[in-house]
Amino acid sequence: MRPARFWYWVGGAIFPVNLLISVLLLSDNPEASPALIVGGILSPMLTFLVSVVVCVTVLVIRTSRLSGRRAQRRYAAVAAHAPPPGYAPPPGYVVVPPPVHVPARDVRPGLRWMLLGPVGLVLCVALGASAFWLFGSNAPQDRPEFASEVVPGGGSTVFQVEAGQTDSLGLYVAPRDGNPDSCRLSGRGGPRLVERVVSYSHGEWRLAHSVSVGSPGQYTLECSGSSDTEYVIADTDLAVEYDQAMLTGFGTLMLSVALGVLLSVALPVAVAIRRGNHRRRLVREYQASAYHAWVNGQGRRHG
Repeated sequence: MRPARFWYWVGGAIFPVNLLISVLLLSDNPEASPALIVGGILSPMLTFLVSVVVCVTVLVIRTSRLSGRRAQRRYAAVAAHAPPPGYAPPPGYVVVPPPVHVPARDVRPGLRWMLLGPVGLVLCVALGASAFWLFGSNAPQDRPEFASEVVPGGGSTVFQVEAGQTDSLGLYVAPRDGNPDSCRLSGRGGPRLVERVVSYSHGEWRLAHSVSVGSPGQYTLECSGSSDTEYVIADTDLAVEYDQAMLTGFGTLMLSVALGVLLSVALPVAVAIRRGNHRRRLVREYQASAYHAWVNGQGRRHG
């Protein structure tokens, strides 16, 4: 019977294989790009939905065809015990004509319409992935603008904060796994290193902290880290723009996936309901036709 049970294994294997690949790509990989991290998180979610849709679609198609075969076997069994031609029933006994069999090809809509669900899911996921890629490719890719000189571990520098920079500066560290907690700020108003506004990296530079200053002026950055680690005060506006673009792309992808899941469930259910209604209508029509033909045949035999 088609589709074969083999497709259960295919649908069920998509998710664990993708999950294993995502784990291998992201484990022990601190330098993974944001796109790789997001893809490694999203792809198992998407493949899980694909696995469910494939298995459900195979189940629905196989169940429908099995029901048709059972109905055909019941019809053949009843027809085998039907009275032979020319048989005259005793008085008061009515011979009921055998039940009719509705061929699966006569039921509308056809089973091919069941495939609209998985196709809709694939198209929606492709549309969402394209939108995510588009937003990601248009996100700012430039290096953040430095507001201070690069400070090696054990050094210090004085930098100037302008009027429009009081809320848009951060401490960047290179390499990415460098320790940013060895730095401190000094100057008027008690400047502080606070939690970063977003998670962001560019090349070897990683945004570690945001800078909190009360007013424009000169401030001092002092770091006591290892000599192979560098620190710099730089702009965070690009990091915020990049984060907003990625969130917009991620939201679009999630909405597209949700729409695809809805279509993948609603369309097969709607097709199954319409096929059931049409099958019942065809059964009534075929039974009426068979009954009239049987009555006419009985009338001719007794006429």
